[in-house]
Amino acid sequence: MSQEGTLNIESLSGSSIEATMWFGPMRAKECSIWLLHLLDHPNFLERFVCKRNTQGKVKLKLTLKKRSDWESLLADTKLTVASLIMKTKS
Repeated sequence: MSQEGTLNIESLSGSSIEATMWFGPMRAKECSIWLLHLLDHPNFLERFVCKRNTQGKVKLKLTLKKRSDWESLLADTKLTVASLIMKTKS
C-alpha cells in the first residue's frame, strides 16, 4: 500500500492516466476535497471509484484524461488541497 494521501500514477497508457490514492480513517474527507478540485478542471477527470475497507481506509481510483498540461493540473490540485487542509487545521 502506498503512503496515505499520495497520488500514485499506475499507468500512462494511450489517452488516459490511471492513478490511486489511499486515505486513513482520519483523512477520509480529504478524498472528497480531491475529487471536487479535480472536477473543477473541465474534461480532465474521466472516471473515479471510491471504496472504503473494513478498517475505515478509503481507496480513490482515478482515470484522468492525458493532456499536455496534466502534470501541472495535478500539482495545482495538490497545492490547493494541501492549503485547504492546513487552513482547517489552524
